[in-house]
Amino acid sequence: MFLIGLTGSIGTGKSTVSKYLSQQNIPVIDSDQIARDVVKPYSKCWNSIREHFGEDAINETDGQINRSYLARVIFNNPDERLVLNKITHPEIQKQTFLKALYYWLTFRKFVVFDIPLLFESKIYQSWMNYIVVVKCDPSKQLQRIKVRNGYTDEEALSRIESQMSLEEKCKLADFVIDNNGTIEQTFHQIDEILREIKPPSTFYILRLFLITFYGLSSFSLIKLLQYAISKL
Repeated sequence: MFLIGLTGSIGTGKSTVSKYLSQQNIPVIDSDQIARDVVKPYSKCWNSIREHFGEDAINETDGQINRSYLARVIFNNPDERLVLNKITHPEIQKQTFLKALYYWLTFRKFVVFDIPLLFESKIYQSWMNYIVVVKCDPSKQLQRIKVRNGYTDEEALSRIESQMSLEEKCKLADFVIDNNGTIEQTFHQIDEILREIKPPSTFYILRLFLITFYGLSSFSLIKLLQYAISKL
């Protein structure tokens, strides 16, 4: 199995690409979804967030984390952002590893890591065999953020500027998807990339190892059962 990183900047349309890949039966590990899962009510991370950030960090109606409140708290406060990261990142990384391990053990050819801050966090970047960046024009990006999040121009621009520039991300990418056109044109670019990517040489070595491991395990289990039956 080899690893493909999927990223972009806020409002460029990465989620559209991720959804299409999932519809093609391609395994996608969604870091945002994992981040939501690890802070479910009464989880370890949920309790730590409540203890540090207080009751305002919890929605009264359903007990879920008040994500908009936390975003406001940490956006211009590096120390509070660091605290939140220390609470959630270890659990996110553990769940990400377990999902990747599952796909490897089930002989998936590759897996896509959908990580919005792939370059900014620098945690997973070095592990990726290929990196795909989704881009669009700044004007479209700004409009999408305003419509989706209800932000003003100033709020939307501040979110964009808090991330690495899209131009710099594109320079670091192996493939770039231009999401300025129709959705069909975007899907066509994805299909072209999927046809072009090739597994590294280690892919075949690791797959041979896995097949051998399964074979030996099955053989040992059969022998153990035969021995147990002979003793009955």
